[in-house]
Amino acid sequence: MVSDPRFSGHRSKAEQIADWINPAAFEPAFGNDPNFWANYTVLDPRAWTFGNMKPRTDAIRGPGFWNLDSSLMKDFHLTEARYFEFRWEVFNTLNHQNLALPNTTFCLPPAADGSTDLVEQAGCTFGKITGVQTDPRNLTFALKFFW
Repeated sequence: MVSDPRFSGHRSKAEQIADWINPAAFEPAFGNDPNFWANYTVLDPRAWTFGNMKPRTDAIRGPGFWNLDSSLMKDFHLTEARYFEFRWEVFNTLNHQNLALPNTTFCLPPAADGSTDLVEQAGCTFGKITGVQTDPRNLTFALKFFW
């Protein structure tokens, strides 16, 4: 990690989803030498460099999570012992979308010339949020008869 992985300043929700973690804050453990993968050899000491990313990525937090479930219930008595119970349950009542955690599998987008290698990959989603944690609103109705 070479700088702060958090973006500074106000950003829209779409911008936050597109890039939750700043990929420019990271570089491969061997450094930013593009010739490393082009001329890869296990004899190069950089091939055995681990870097310091894991101890520092624990401080990266995902988006918050909140949810509201609710229910309503009403008894309709026919007699003292016999009655209907109507129940209405709503899960994710406000239909709030909770974003998933960002992808932390390290890769970099393709190089400026469009070339790819083992680190610079097409379709790289490092630092991006690509899903949600919650289901959409769900309504459940139930009618019971007690006798």
